[in-house]
Amino acid sequence: MHTPSLWQQLPANGRLFIRFWGGCLTVTAAIALTLQVMGPPHLIAGGDDIDAVATNGSKSVAAAGHLVNIPPPQASLLEKSNGPGGFPLPIRGQHGALARQVYAAPAVDVPPGSPMVALLIDGLGQSEDLTREAISSLPGQISLAVSPYVTNPDALMEAARQHQHELLLSLPMQGGGDKAASTDSEGPKALGAQLSAQQNMDNLNWSLSHLAGYVGVTNAFDGQNGGDFSSAAGFKPILGALDQRGLLYLNATPGAQIANSAAVGSADVAINTDEDIVNIDIQLLKLQQLARQNGRAIGVLGPLRPVALACLRAWLPHLKDVGITLVPVSQIILPPDPSTLPAPASNGQMHVNVSNSMLNMGARH
Repeated sequence: MHTPSLWQQLPANGRLFIRFWGGCLTVTAAIALTLQVMGPPHLIAGGDDIDAVATNGSKSVAAAGHLVNIPPPQASLLEKSNGPGGFPLPIRGQHGALARQVYAAPAVDVPPGSPMVALLIDGLGQSEDLTREAISSLPGQISLAVSPYVTNPDALMEAARQHQHELLLSLPMQGGGDKAASTDSEGPKALGAQLSAQQNMDNLNWSLSHLAGYVGVTNAFDGQNGGDFSSAAGFKPILGALDQRGLLYLNATPGAQIANSAAVGSADVAINTDEDIVNIDIQLLKLQQLARQNGRAIGVLGPLRPVALACLRAWLPHLKDVGITLVPVSQIILPPDPSTLPAPASNGQMHVNVSNSMLNMGARH
């Protein structure tokens, strides 16, 4: 008598179960063997993986072919070791590469004869939600200033880069003669006239090494500007050190007399965001007026406040209507060929929707 095999003794659904999972194991083994034969994925030419960024002049192109307008911190523009703040200090790169060019926001095409306006917002990071909203909702031409005291600077600066905002470092400065009072508001590493040249240089290096990947430095610090120290003789070594490291400098004090340099600019209007909406609007219109008069103007607005963000959202679309081009701060401080810059407009060509009395109020403000 023939004895059924173990396989024949299994019920039909049992044989079906074994066939199904046996087939799955066979397919899995075949795939594994194929991958073993193929080896790991091939890298992009040059040995970089698909997330690597290849620098090309002042901009970068991702290996996959996507344009990356503002690159992350580049090792070639940083010292080999970390500075006192935790990040390497910036340096000039090979073949003339400079941080103020490499990390600059994409240049904007300016129509011939069109005035230019640049705007820097400082005081980011005080409110995480407001900072996130400003970075994501404002156009990339708006430049941003970040304090060395801000928490989690990596995430903030990466978000800014992703939205095409160039970044400046807010340099804390003592704003008065009382060193203790200044330290309370500007922090323990603030620069100032009361400090020695070596102390100021040490504090500068401390601030510069708290972030990486910025185009330059400004004395705009949470709505303050450090008083007149940036115009004093003791600030000249600071300017020299910044230039040696390939950084630009924006003085946030309108009318301040600072050392002449190709990488130094001054604000034309400082907008105090602790004022009410009317006064903020007046200052924005004053900035617009100066741009039409002089061909270009830089405004500094800070610290970041909800009311200021609302005013900006209402004002920025109006610039195009009056023929003014919004550009990054670096584009005005480091302009292209002077022959391509717009010619100043005469007073009779201004079209500002504000009464003379309001403009006069703004000039006195």
